[in-house]
Amino acid sequence: MNRSRFKNSKQNQKNNSKINHKKNKNKNNNDIIDYTDKKIIELLVANNDNASISKKLDIPLTTIQRRTRKLFEKGLVSTKIELNYEKLGYKRGLLHIYLQKGLMEQIGKNVVQKRGILSVSVHVGNSDIVALFTYRDSKDLLETIGEIKEIEGVERVLWSEEVYFITSSQPNKLFL
Repeated sequence: MNRSRFKNSKQNQKNNSKINHKKNKNKNNNDIIDYTDKKIIELLVANNDNASISKKLDIPLTTIQRRTRKLFEKGLVSTKIELNYEKLGYKRGLLHIYLQKGLMEQIGKNVVQKRGILSVSVHVGNSDIVALFTYRDSKDLLETIGEIKEIEGVERVLWSEEVYFITSSQPNKLFL
């Protein structure tokens, strides 16, 4: 092969490398993971550990461990430690907050500061804001609802108590 042809093929490789790098930078979240990563995520969500994921997918354990670590590093999955409120003597429920005005974010930030509120999410549909909360007894419940009703812009508050929680033992088909 003559020297100029060799030089041209090297230049083409360099250009292709730049193009591939640009393509990778522009990927959306669906493109950052492949089919195997999606299956691993589905099994992680269903409370499987790396060893059982390895067996179920028939992929070496070291490969599953590496891929799982990368999913955590990319921030696509995370671990979450939760208290068992029932064993600690607390009840858990939802507050459905209806607003008079559209100050959802401002009111949501105010609600999340209240005692017993675990999280707040803004919704479209029925209620404007839904808050996950804990309380020990009816007195706690009434105090929390009363404080939220006093917030300017809150029209009404409905609540529901969690009776029990059902988790899936099957992998959730997150990715179709």
